[in-house]
Amino acid sequence: MNQHLPGECSLASGALGALCLSLLISVSSCSSTDTNSTGSTAGAAGAPVAGAGPAGSAGISAAGGPSAGAGGSGVSGGSNAGSSGSNTGGSGGAAPSQPGECTPPPVGAPIQKLSLTGCMNPTNVTKFADRVIPYEVNSPLWSDSADKQRGFVIPAGKTIHIKDCAAMPSECLDSADTGKWVFPVGTVLLKNFLFNSKLVETRLFVRNDEQTWVGYSYQWDATQKDATVIPDERRRVMVDSGAGMVSWTYPNRTDCMKCHNPAGGGTLGPETRQLNRMVNGANQIDLFDAKNLFDKPPAKPYQAALVDPLVTPADDAALDKQARSYMHANCAFCHRPDDGDLGMVNIDLRLDKTLKQTNLCNADPVKGDQGVPTAKLLTPTNPQQSILWLRVNAPEDEGRMPQIGTYQVHAAGVKLLGDWVTSIKTCPQ
Repeated sequence: MNQHLPGECSLASGALGALCLSLLISVSSCSSTDTNSTGSTAGAAGAPVAGAGPAGSAGISAAGGPSAGAGGSGVSGGSNAGSSGSNTGGSGGAAPSQPGECTPPPVGAPIQKLSLTGCMNPTNVTKFADRVIPYEVNSPLWSDSADKQRGFVIPAGKTIHIKDCAAMPSECLDSADTGKWVFPVGTVLLKNFLFNSKLVETRLFVRNDEQTWVGYSYQWDATQKDATVIPDERRRVMVDSGAGMVSWTYPNRTDCMKCHNPAGGGTLGPETRQLNRMVNGANQIDLFDAKNLFDKPPAKPYQAALVDPLVTPADDAALDKQARSYMHANCAFCHRPDDGDLGMVNIDLRLDKTLKQTNLCNADPVKGDQGVPTAKLLTPTNPQQSILWLRVNAPEDEGRMPQIGTYQVHAAGVKLLGDWVTSIKTCPQ
């Protein structure tokens, strides 16, 4: 299914483009169900959440034995989300006898257990394997307060291409796409989600061919001994974080198409302005260059780093940089002119665009006013009259942005954008 962001996911519908849970979905098989493999363990029973029906039961195969990945979880809406296992075991994924080498599995046939993918350390499965290259970003996506660990594996002999829009304008929409990293076929990107150092989810985002990225999400067991691939379903559970229970939602494989779209480049975080940072006393791009990871050494000085969006700004100029950094990281992969599913929305939140070029200021919304008929997309000095702020501060299922990938309002992000709108005195001419 070659779809990306549906029309309702727009900044005219809200401030932040869908903040998709990073590293999850296929451009061509986002709605597929894993098939052609036999699951071997029971899917874990989900725990109920507030307002939900009873927890789903562990999956049971038609033959009476356990089947992988079929356990449901309580989800909001008051229904029992549990589902019985399929006798194909397909939703649980493949179960090889030996760990792989952290390479893309056949499309729609994920490996059932994370420990067998070859992406995790065989002696400590909660850690990335030695072949995984870890990385950090300057301006992270909001993921319901979860901490994150990131890494990637590229095939031997392959390299990363960094877009240079001045030298190769044909590969860019315009100069604002400079610095985007393009990973080769065979790449696996990884992301761990943790609360209080306890793993909740690991996502693998893999490139099977030039057109196809596929994502798989793995749910960690309570003992932290392994994680099991999630079927193609949205699953909400309560997780013991070690410091109390927290709600967590595993997306289905269609959800993240709204963010991991072709216009945004498939991957989200890896770009020069995000990875231009010091890690353990060295610039991490320098470290990657020393490993010969690039097809062409990136030109120095590197693109200016995105600023940390959540530190206390020194002045309005710093505040502007922080708000633009936040929107670039959380919105701009969808809110850009070449995302055809935005329809009549004409908003561009990439960092290099001026406020006038974003088409926000005093612009009329075309997809709802959040109950404020006089609101504009951005009304100078007035967050309460700005759709941008109203959307990010709205409750779930009431027009809030991001509309998927996160289910909790990001209070610090709301404050940042509110302060930024307040600081804008007039619209540019």
